[in-house]
Amino acid sequence: MTTYLEHRRALKLGQVEPEKKKPRKKIPKVSKKRAVINREYAAISRPIWRGKPCEAKTPVCIRQAQGIHHLEGKETTEKLLDPDNMMACCNPCNSWIEANDAEAREMGLKRSRINKK
Repeated sequence: MTTYLEHRRALKLGQVEPEKKKPRKKIPKVSKKRAVINREYAAISRPIWRGKPCEAKTPVCIRQAQGIHHLEGKETTEKLLDPDNMMACCNPCNSWIEANDAEAREMGLKRSRINKK
């Protein structure tokens, strides 16, 4: 039996073949279930925002919608896919809404997830 250092020296000098490692299995970025939901979400949301003006009209608005803002959040699949919960929004407006919660609620750009009045 050889020591670790002797083994490393033999590898360096080419006296021993290095062990071949098995290729690692890639971890999917999105689960199969979520991939199905994402395809359904794209089919629902794209017609709402693509080629439309921004509906939020915050102080930082660039006027052209770039995506969707969810008025009540999107923590469940039902809320994510609900067209009544979606608004065409530019990215600066979406960031502004998340950063300025109280003002966004006053402007009607956010709804409470808990209080349904």
